[in-house]
Amino acid sequence: MIESMTAPNPFDGHELRNPRLPADAAAAIARERFGLDLSEPPRALGSHQDQNFLVSATTGQAVLRIANNAFTTAELELQNAAMLHLAAAAPFAVQQPLAALDGTFVVHEHGHDVRLTTFIAGEPLTDQRYFAPPILEAIGALAGGTAAGLADFTHATAIRSIQWDVRQAADVVAALAPGVVDPARRDLVERTMERAAVTLGRLDAELRRQVIHSDIMPYNLIGERDGDGRLRPVGLIDFGDVVHSWLAAEAAIAAGSVLDREGFGLPQVARVVAAFHRTCPLLVSEVDALHAMITARGAALAVSTDQQARLEPDNPHAQAALAGDWAILAASAALPEPVATAAFRQACGIDVTPVPVPRGRAPVAGCDAAPTVDLSVTTELLADRAWEDAAAVAAAVGPFALGRYGEGRLVHADRDAPAAPPSVHLGADVFAPVGTAVHAPLAGTVVATRAAELVLDCGALTVRLAGIVPAASGTVEPGDLVGTIGPGEGILPSHLHVQAGPPGLHELPGLARPAEAAAWLAVCPDVSPLLGVAVAAPPPAAATALAARRAHVAAVQETYYAEPPQIERGHRQHLYDTTGRAYLDVVNNVAILGHAHPAVTAAATRQLRLLNTNSRFLYDAISRFAERLVALAPAGLDRVLLVSSGSEANDLALRLARTATGARDVLCVHGAYHGWTQATLDVSTAVADNPDGLANLPDYVHLVASPNAYRGAFGADADGYVADVRATIERLGAEGRRLAAFIAEPLYGNAGGVPLPDGYLTGVYDLVRAAGGICIADEVQVGYGRLGSWFWAFEQQGVVPDIITVAKATGNGHPVAAVITTAAIADAFDRDASFFSSVGGSPVSCAIGLAVLDAIAVEGVQENARVVGAHFRMRLERLVERFPLAGAAHGLGLYLGLELVRDRTTKEPATAEAYAICERLLELGVIVQPTGDHLNVLKLKPPLCFMAADADRVADALERVLEEGW
Repeated sequence: MIESMTAPNPFDGHELRNPRLPADAAAAIARERFGLDLSEPPRALGSHQDQNFLVSATTGQAVLRIANNAFTTAELELQNAAMLHLAAAAPFAVQQPLAALDGTFVVHEHGHDVRLTTFIAGEPLTDQRYFAPPILEAIGALAGGTAAGLADFTHATAIRSIQWDVRQAADVVAALAPGVVDPARRDLVERTMERAAVTLGRLDAELRRQVIHSDIMPYNLIGERDGDGRLRPVGLIDFGDVVHSWLAAEAAIAAGSVLDREGFGLPQVARVVAAFHRTCPLLVSEVDALHAMITARGAALAVSTDQQARLEPDNPHAQAALAGDWAILAASAALPEPVATAAFRQACGIDVTPVPVPRGRAPVAGCDAAPTVDLSVTTELLADRAWEDAAAVAAAVGPFALGRYGEGRLVHADRDAPAAPPSVHLGADVFAPVGTAVHAPLAGTVVATRAAELVLDCGALTVRLAGIVPAASGTVEPGDLVGTIGPGEGILPSHLHVQAGPPGLHELPGLARPAEAAAWLAVCPDVSPLLGVAVAAPPPAAATALAARRAHVAAVQETYYAEPPQIERGHRQHLYDTTGRAYLDVVNNVAILGHAHPAVTAAATRQLRLLNTNSRFLYDAISRFAERLVALAPAGLDRVLLVSSGSEANDLALRLARTATGARDVLCVHGAYHGWTQATLDVSTAVADNPDGLANLPDYVHLVASPNAYRGAFGADADGYVADVRATIERLGAEGRRLAAFIAEPLYGNAGGVPLPDGYLTGVYDLVRAAGGICIADEVQVGYGRLGSWFWAFEQQGVVPDIITVAKATGNGHPVAAVITTAAIADAFDRDASFFSSVGGSPVSCAIGLAVLDAIAVEGVQENARVVGAHFRMRLERLVERFPLAGAAHGLGLYLGLELVRDRTTKEPATAEAYAICERLLELGVIVQPTGDHLNVLKLKPPLCFMAADADRVADALERVLEEGW
C-alpha cells in the first residue's frame, strides 16, 4: 500500500456525484439567464462529475454546463480565463465562455454555478477506434500547442488540488485504491503508482511548471474528417481540469490517452511525444519523466473512474470510460520504464547512452572459435520456407554456432500475423548440444530462476541466460557453473540465449517487435564482450536504404508507402522486410507463380551456368519457348517476337501494325495504360501514368470512350461504346485518314480489373478490321491464366486478335515479354526492316519462360485463380453490401478491384481514402495499392498461388479497416 504524499490526504473521503438538473430546468436557465431562443429541448451530454447539455437556439448551438458544487466559482473563472487566453494564441478551435444577459460568465441557479460555452462542431476523437500515424502526430502537436499557448498564462486559482493533476496522483491512488473491488486491479494500480512515484520524486526538482489543460484526451478533442476520411483533431474542449502542474504532464496525458486503442503501445505513444516535442520542446529531464507521468496518470484515472462508476451506476459517461481507463493503466504499466524512456528520447532526437558491457568470460567453452550463423531475412542457409521447419533450421545452424545480436530474424516471421510479431533478436545465441555446461560470464547475484532461464544482477548490468536448466543460486563468480543447455523450443534447436539489460530490469524478452526494436536495443546492449567475439548483425536500416535511394535514384522511380519497409525476400505470396516482418502480397501480378519459385530459380541458375547471349545466335531454348507460346494462342497466330517488357511488346505491336497496314492512326481507350516508351505513352491516357496525355495527344492517336461498366458513359451497354468507335472510325475516314490499329486490354486492368461489357470487343474488332486496321490485345497484365476460366483475357470476350502482347507473368518477375502474331503481319515487318532486342529472347529468358509455362500447367494455378478468385470476389461483394465507401467490386479470377467512392450516386472517387487505407493495410501485414484513373480502386492481383485463406485474410483486414478507420 502506498502512502499519501501529503498529510492529510486531500482525497480521503473524496466522493463527487454529478448534478441531476432536469432538462426543462436547463432550458429555463438557457432562456432566462442567457437569452437563448431554443429551437429544441436540451440534450444531455456525458460528463465525469459535472452535468452538460447541448442547447440549440436560433443563433446556433452552445453547451450549458452545470458545475459540481465541489468546485468554487473562482475555479470556474480560472477555466474561463484559460479558454479565452488559449483561444487567442492557438491555431485550433478552443471552447470559449459566453456571457449571460447580465454580462457575467457564471450564474447561480438551482443551487449550482452555471456557464454557457461555445459548441465546437465535429466528432469527438473517441468515435475513431484507430488513430493513423498522422493523427497521432496531430494529437501531439495540438497538446504541444496547448502547452505553448498557456506558457504565459497565470491565475491565482490555478494552484489547486484536483484529482486529475498528475502531481497529485499518488494521493488519489492512496485514497481511492482501497475501494477497487477487483484485487488484481487494486494490486496493479498500487504497484504501478509506487514505481512512478520513485521516478517523479527523483526528477521533480528538474521539471518545469506552468498552467496546463491537464485533460487532452480523445473525448476532449473534436475532429473533422480530412480529405482522406481520417478524423483529425481541430478543437479542444472541457477546461475543467486546468491546473498549475508539470509542463510535461500535458504531453504525458495526451500520449498515454491513446493506449486504450486495440494493439496500441509504445510506438504510438512515442509518435505523440515526438509531435509534442516538435511543437513545444521538452527538457531531457522532462522526457525522462514521461513514462512515470503516463503511468501515474493511468493509475489515477483508473481508480477515479472506478469509483465514479460505483458511485453512479447510471452515469453512462463513467460506465463507458471504465474499461478504457483500466486498459490505459494496464498498457502503460506493461511498458518497462527504461525502454519507454529510450523510445521517447529517440523520438525527441535525444541520445540514449547504452549500458556498458564489460568483457566477461565466455559462458560456453569455445565461443571464440565458433562460426556465426545468419538467420536474417537475407540468409542463404534457408530457402523455400525452410525457416519454418525446425529440422531444417537445426541443420542450417549446425552442431555449434553463434546466433547474432540485433538481427531481424526470418525464423521468427509469422506470415499470417496481422500484427508484427517479435522478430528482432535482443541478445546472442550459443547453439550447442543439450547438456552443454553454461558458466557465469560476470560476477553477480542470481535474482531469478525460471523454467528455462537464470537472471544475474551484476551491479550496473542485468544478464539473462535463457534456454538452460538453471543450477545456481546466490552469488556467483565468473566461470562458475550456472546450468546446462536445455532442449530447444519452437523453431530453434538447443541453445543458450545471452542477453544484457539495465540494472533492475529482470524480465527481458528475447525478441522485440520491429517498431519497438530500436528502443529495446538501446537498453539491451550488444553482448559481444561477454562472448569474447563479435556477434552483432548489421542493423536493419530501412531509413538509410531509403535515403540512399533518394540520393541516387530519380524521384520519378517512386516507392510505395509513406514509410516503405525494406523488402529483401519473397516466397510464394509473401514478402519479408529486413526486420523479419512478413506481408501478404496482393499486388504482385508480375510474380504469377509466386516469389522465389524453385523451378524458375533452378531454370535460371542452370542456364546462366551454361550460356546467356543475344538472340542472333542459334540455341534451342528460343524455338522451344516460341513454340509453346504459339500452342497457347488461337490458330493462325503462329509467329513470335521476343522482347523484355510489356512496354517494349506494345511498342513493337504498334510498329508491326503500322508496317503491315501502311497506315499510322491508332485507336485507343480513354484512360488506358500500355507502357512507358514514347509510342506506348502516346496511346496511354491514364492520369496517374501520363498526367499530360490528354493535353499532348499526337494527331495520329484517337481516343474512344472508356468501356468501363461502372464509370463509363454507357454503363454496361456494349452497343453505346461500339457506336462511339464506329463514329470515330467514320470521322477518320471522312478526314482521309487510314487506321493502323486498335489497342486495348481485353479486361480493363488499369481501371482496376473492370470486365468489358459483353460483346464490346466483338463489335469493335469487326469495325476495326472493316476499316483495314489490326486488333492488338494487350494481355500484359490480364493474361496467362489470371482470369481463371480463360488463359487469355480476350477469350472472355469471344474474339481473336491479330496481335497478342504479353509480359510480366511471362517471366515470373524476370524481364520476359513476347509479341504473338500472324505470319502475314510478321512477314510484312520482315520485308520492311530488321529487328533485334539485345536480351529479349536470351537463353536465360527463354529458359525462365519455359519453366513458368511448365509450372502453370503442372501446378494448376489457373484453376486456383478461378476457384479462389470467385471466393475472393464474393467476400468483396459482401464489403460492398456493408460499407458505403466500397462502391463496387470488379474483376474476374485473381484480377480484382475494390472501387472506393465517397458517394455512390455521384461516384465521387475516394482517392485519398484509398491511399490511407493501403497504409493501414500495410500495418496489418497486407500489401495493396490503388489504381485506376482516379487511383481509388484497390488492385487485388496476387500471385496465382494465393489461397482462399489468404483471400479471407485480406477481406477480414479490409472489413476491420472500414469498421475502425484508417
